Amino acid sequence: MNRLYFVRHGEGQDNVARQFSYLKTDRPLTERGRLQAQQTAGFLISKRIDSIYSSPMKRALETAQIIAERLDKEVIVLEEFREVNVGELEGQYFSNETWGQYLRVTGAWFDGNSHAALPGGENYVTLWNRMHSGLVQMLAGKSDQNILLVGHAGIFIASLKNLCPDISVDWLKNAECYNCSITELELETLGGNLRGRLVAWAGHDHLRGDALHLVPGIPPLDSLS
Repeated sequence: MNRLYFVRHGEGQDNVARQFSYLKTDRPLTERGRLQAQQTAGFLISKRIDSIYSSPMKRALETAQIIAERLDKEVIVLEEFREVNVGELEGQYFSNETWGQYLRVTGAWFDGNSHAALPGGENYVTLWNRMHSGLVQMLAGKSDQNILLVGHAGIFIASLKNLCPDISVDWLKNAECYNCSITELELETLGGNLRGRLVAWAGHDHLRGDALHLVPGIPPLDSLS
């Protein structure tokens, strides 16, 4: 059994610009985002992290690098942990209409329609397959280790229902995940299948001052109503 600490990236310029991002739209951290990463690094010192993995997107990778420098570790980048492919939404500004498109598709995923997809984007089958592949690579040959993954709220929340099947999907639909919040899982591979148990969700008590800026990465699904 390994322990996974999932850290959502610090505040990114894409968050402030209020634009959907995936590949072409990809900006680094803001000043606040770097402060959040620094405070998160200080908190994680006591967790005895063995290895650090990251999404390739700039806001996640910069967060991981700030943490890794403090923990004297290297960062392993895996493409599989990139944020949800939002297709034609990429570069569009946040609005009730664009978030409505996104939430209707992810809501369909939670309701069991794994083939629903945004125009030009991925469906849940593709998302889960790549997330699963990344996690299997991350866990390969590891036992009783503390592993840090810096990534994105969208792909993490969407895939958690498969990773931790005991979780309430109704709760997960509206789960909030703030910048540099820390989620803790126990995670193991059994016969090639991943099995996780949620220990703690999206803690942010380690953030203070200007770093404590509680803006959810994704509006709650109930906000559609």
